[in-house]
Amino acid sequence: MIRTTPPPKPHPLVPLKDVERPSWPERAAVKMAMMRLRTLLTRRGDRPFIAEDRLDDSAEVFSDMAAPPVYTPLMTELDETLADWATDPMPGRWITPIVLPPCDEQDLLSQWARRRHHDVLEPPTRDALLIDTPEQPLDLSGDGVLVIPRLEAWFLRHRSGLGLIRSLLESLADLERHCVIGCNSWAWAFLCKAVDAHLILPEPLTFKPFDEPRLRRWIADIARQQAVEGTRFRLNSNGNNIFALDRKDRPREEYFETLAARSRGIAWVAWHLWQRSLKKARETEDNDYSDDDQQTLWVVALEEFSLPGSDGTQALLILQALLIHESLSARELECVLPDPGSSGMRHALHRAGFIGEKSGRYYCRPAAYPAIRDGLATAGFPLDGY
Repeated sequence: MIRTTPPPKPHPLVPLKDVERPSWPERAAVKMAMMRLRTLLTRRGDRPFIAEDRLDDSAEVFSDMAAPPVYTPLMTELDETLADWATDPMPGRWITPIVLPPCDEQDLLSQWARRRHHDVLEPPTRDALLIDTPEQPLDLSGDGVLVIPRLEAWFLRHRSGLGLIRSLLESLADLERHCVIGCNSWAWAFLCKAVDAHLILPEPLTFKPFDEPRLRRWIADIARQQAVEGTRFRLNSNGNNIFALDRKDRPREEYFETLAARSRGIAWVAWHLWQRSLKKARETEDNDYSDDDQQTLWVVALEEFSLPGSDGTQALLILQALLIHESLSARELECVLPDPGSSGMRHALHRAGFIGEKSGRYYCRPAAYPAIRDGLATAGFPLDGY
């Protein structure tokens, strides 16, 4: 059962440079290394409370849980941070850049702008980005708040793909209108080096990462709203309730502390990791688990992602490009990579679950992001600042 707890106070957005990511629980990193080694050696550990071969994927139970609930606290935090600024006739700064973590599938800032009836500056087509110099200057005039939800949609990492972003930044430098600019963390890191975005725009804000208490309360609230009444969430390794607290209201399990660290405190990444870990017991005639298993969802250890093929560099170049641009078509991906001929590896990454495809556009899957970032870091690629 899930204990009801008072709703936490909203966290205002914080400067990007002050972000503190959740830390791993004690010995968790060693445990993960040992788990990977055990997997490589294909040896069995101690018998879990309920074996994984007795469990079925429960993704269909939660297929509709990822969209609206995920963004409720973040929408509130945007309102708390920007409400006074948006109505100030002479603010200390007209522009508020907001750097978002990667893999934002729901386009958070666009949703927020529509709900608040703010003007949204639509990005150009990707074909228009390959123009060195725009035909005419951008018109950003008007009343009220202007929102540019995805700065990454205004450029391509190509020798001819930075003209429009330079023109946009020049227009923003002299703008005297409330303007909120969203940009994913990988694109922001690239733009700071490529076009000095950090010198033209004010210091960006970002969301405070979800630590263990916040993540546990947030997922508990979603599970309470969406799951069947009476559903229990138990670790398959020992049968314990992952939401259980001791008499001092401290968690009895390290699950959410580990999840917060593994997801780097990114709400939607944590959600997808949580969703992938949920299983339900199969109905079998010899089922010896008699404690009402059909009212239980079992939380299992997540499988490790492994890069396909022998050319890890090509795979990482594809993944880095997708993180910077958020999504790319096959043709656009070829355009931004240093060497052509990536279709084979792109299909392999898709089969392996690293990337997804929607309407002909490829993107990094949130559940794979921790493994992708670790791979890029290990290989010495430049990283984002979140």
